Amino acid sequence: MAGAGTAVSLAGCLTEEGPGVDAGEDWEPSESIRYIVPYDEGGGTDVYARGIVEPLTDAMGQDIQIDNVPGGGGLNGFGDLYGSQPDGHTISGSAVPLEVTPQLLEDPGFDQRDLEGLGIIGRSTWCLVVNEEYQGEVETFDDVREKHNSGEWDSIGIQEPGSPQDIMTLLAKHEPEYADEYDWQWENRVQYTGTGPIAEAVTSGEVPCGIGTDAGTRPNVDSGGVYPVCTFFSEGTDVYPDIPSVTDEGYPDMDFVAGVNRGLYAPPDTPESVIDELSGRIEEATQDQQYEEWSEETGNPIFFEGPDAANAAIDDAFEEFEDLEIVSLIEEHS
Repeated sequence: MAGAGTAVSLAGCLTEEGPGVDAGEDWEPSESIRYIVPYDEGGGTDVYARGIVEPLTDAMGQDIQIDNVPGGGGLNGFGDLYGSQPDGHTISGSAVPLEVTPQLLEDPGFDQRDLEGLGIIGRSTWCLVVNEEYQGEVETFDDVREKHNSGEWDSIGIQEPGSPQDIMTLLAKHEPEYADEYDWQWENRVQYTGTGPIAEAVTSGEVPCGIGTDAGTRPNVDSGGVYPVCTFFSEGTDVYPDIPSVTDEGYPDMDFVAGVNRGLYAPPDTPESVIDELSGRIEEATQDQQYEEWSEETGNPIFFEGPDAANAAIDDAFEEFEDLEIVSLIEEHS
């Protein structure tokens, strides 16, 4: 995970309530806000950021500058956030639990559990997309599985080790609890830095299929070149309501890793008054008609859950992954 820890720097000297915030003082944004997206452009986290940016700009009363900082399984961007001043003018999107396993695999020099949750603004699911060359021939997960098991296909696009796609494909081939029923004999997994590059690789035919978020694959599906086959989340996907889930096809659910929380976070030690104000303005943005119209147009679900939910999303994911010994599975088979 080269570079994941290099973005970390010590924040400046803080007052008891943080830089520029006196105890008991009301806070509001006083300059443009940097919105870190810890993945490439075109992925689901980026799509949600660009979907909410206009209503969030209105709610903040300041310009919002989206800054893509990909790499390290999301940890390069998180490291950048971790080392930023906790003054309310730097925030980051997330794709929890996507960022959890990279930290468990290799210490990046910080702990993402120290970040301050601001809220959750939506949710995505992991979907299997296929190059349009196979439309009409490959319509279900069973069909994809057969392509790999027969040897006609030998590859699939996923993200780096520790990503949900990495975990799901390993479970389906190597973990008896899942592999006995999935029996998914893929040969090669080609790794990319996010859903955007995966969708592009499937579109170009570099790989015949890949796993990305519903939000992140939607632009490529809309423009042609790929189509969705199934979702790994048992409740389905609002983005592609007509495709089945793998559980619809009779396979065991992987819900603990198949859903993605679209959370927003601030640096550690951000004063409570700043967190409260940012959270309130984010909630206001999620209720804006522009965001609702974006949701209706794209199918990406929107809602708002507060700072406690954002903090719990990270904490719960760490606990579940550690209980399931996911790192051992990855290290044994990667």
